[in-house]
Amino acid sequence: MAQTQPMKDLAAARAKTSFPVHDLTRYIHGSDEKIARRRELAALVANDPVFSNDKRTGLSRVQDVKQGLAMSLRLYQLKEEHKLSQEDFLTCMDFVDELLPIGLHETAFIPVIYAQGSEEQAKYWGPLAEKHQIIGCYAQTEIGHGSNLSELETTATLDRDSDQWIIHSTTFTASKFWIGGLGVICTHALIQARLIIDGKDYGAHGFIVPIRSLKDHRPFPGVKVGDIGPKAYGGFSKIDNGFVRFDKHPIPRENMLMRFAKVTKDGQYVKPPHSKLAYGSMVLLRSHMVRGAATTLARAATIATRYTTVRRQFKVPTSRKDVVNPSLETQVINYPMVQARLFPMIAQIYAILAAGNTMREMYNSMLSELMNGDISSLAEVHAISSGLKSTCSTIAATGVEDCRKLMGGHGYSYFSGISHIWSTYVPSNTYEGDNFLLTQQSARYLLKQISLATTEPEKVTPYSRYVIKTIDQDAFQAERCAVQEPVDWLRPEIQLAAFEHRAGRLVADLALAAIPMQDGSIVWSDLNLECWRLCHAHSQYVLARSAIEGVASARSQGLAKETILVLKRLSDLFALHTIQASLGDYLEDFYLSPPQCQSLRLQIKKLQESLADDVVGLMDAFDFDDHFLNSALGSFDGNAYQHLWDSVQKEEINQTEVVDGYKEYIAPILNQHGPAKL
Repeated sequence: MAQTQPMKDLAAARAKTSFPVHDLTRYIHGSDEKIARRRELAALVANDPVFSNDKRTGLSRVQDVKQGLAMSLRLYQLKEEHKLSQEDFLTCMDFVDELLPIGLHETAFIPVIYAQGSEEQAKYWGPLAEKHQIIGCYAQTEIGHGSNLSELETTATLDRDSDQWIIHSTTFTASKFWIGGLGVICTHALIQARLIIDGKDYGAHGFIVPIRSLKDHRPFPGVKVGDIGPKAYGGFSKIDNGFVRFDKHPIPRENMLMRFAKVTKDGQYVKPPHSKLAYGSMVLLRSHMVRGAATTLARAATIATRYTTVRRQFKVPTSRKDVVNPSLETQVINYPMVQARLFPMIAQIYAILAAGNTMREMYNSMLSELMNGDISSLAEVHAISSGLKSTCSTIAATGVEDCRKLMGGHGYSYFSGISHIWSTYVPSNTYEGDNFLLTQQSARYLLKQISLATTEPEKVTPYSRYVIKTIDQDAFQAERCAVQEPVDWLRPEIQLAAFEHRAGRLVADLALAAIPMQDGSIVWSDLNLECWRLCHAHSQYVLARSAIEGVASARSQGLAKETILVLKRLSDLFALHTIQASLGDYLEDFYLSPPQCQSLRLQIKKLQESLADDVVGLMDAFDFDDHFLNSALGSFDGNAYQHLWDSVQKEEINQTEVVDGYKEYIAPILNQHGPAKL
């Protein structure tokens, strides 16, 4: 096929890349072996007709869920046929690019059984779940309560005579709601319920609760269960988010997860070594969501980068030369305003990716410690994962929508691929902890750290050590940014000093604002906005630090110097763009001067210019195939207009010359006052 102009444009942009793209792909995915395996798995999904992209729209609610079930079955069949490891299986689930009824079974139900169940429970329930002889979900949220775990209304009351828990929805608002997989597929649910013994409430605990019979899939007596219906924007269309209401449903006492808290046969409650151990399952999900935010935004940015490279609008001169044909209209990506919106987003992707790696290492280390009864790192990992979940998913959801805007009118088409990404991802700002509410958890933790810094500074956790400087307020308030020349902004120690100062001042301000709580003149909720500011400042510090450490890691891995250089530019752009977005915080206490603000903007502009030749390669490095992107406008070959045209022609409504409905509706409209005489 002859190359179209858009294809030539993307090929020319790709040829200008200054670094070996595969080198960066190896940095993102780990090794050549892992890259090759990912490609095999991507092809396995792309070549299977069950996962075809052609028939995913225009379905009824019932058809959507049924298709989700078909995809779930086919995934399990592929797992058996190809002897896939669990890691490979989860990778295939990602490539399907749909949230499926089995999603929570694999990512929450099974991991929580192993993390929160006793050794005996793990040995019993784990294999059943892994062989999907039972299918489970994680049920915390209720109609009346979600994030407020302490006020859940579902109860689990011990019946000593029968040695059973009686699971009960005390009101209809106690019904579990929004639970993925519960609507139609699940046989069991991991229920969070208030543990009651002899009238005493011990708070929320986890219970494995049978929901449907393994013989005929009918709900058990005392269990009313179903699907909650369609969701906003068409997202989550193939997952059966469900409800369940219990009417004194009995389960064995042994179905309470008992790795930490326990209830003996004689009804004695044995409290866990730490009250927050139940948060371990939340930490797992939030940890995964950090890297997931990077991948999601990377998909949208890949589409936007490729499309703005091939899209030409207006013959407006720019400082960048058109290497293909200077007489043509200007490539959209060459406009400075487009670069100022897109390039910092790409820097955010790589910073979030680095933080995802940091979070994964922290979680794995914490999990090993928890298994040995060591809870010392739980509080920090919980606080950082909560903050990063809030910050990173907000960045990603906002960024996906910004990518749509960057693409102009065509970006609004379903065939752009952006709308599916956005509608599927945007609920992440609410589930696994509302993004605004979560900020309070990080803020509370940092308040404890600044209190600890005054008595035992050696015990302050690694990512909070900057709070120690705030104890000497005279010295802290005298701190000033060390930038003398614009190039100084590229020094990592200056960047981190700025992030630490901002977060340190905000935590000190919050500690001061919280003092009146002691006499009751204010309450914690009065400080919600301060918590939000502090949490995001701390999370941005973690992101900046992770990005800088990611560059150091790239050096130690022996990556090409050109690859390291572009990673350094991305790290710098993330840090400086984030600082610029929060200049008010830095100007309030004179940490930055007006000339430093001006030099900051100058350096950001230079960084964006230095990345202009590399952005296509930076997104190619994620190695997304066309099936996974599912975008007419963001395909690898760049033939955007042809792919968009072909997609439109396949639409069912275009398969007849005269649309179904002409006789019933169009003709009567046209002839309401008699046929036109033309």
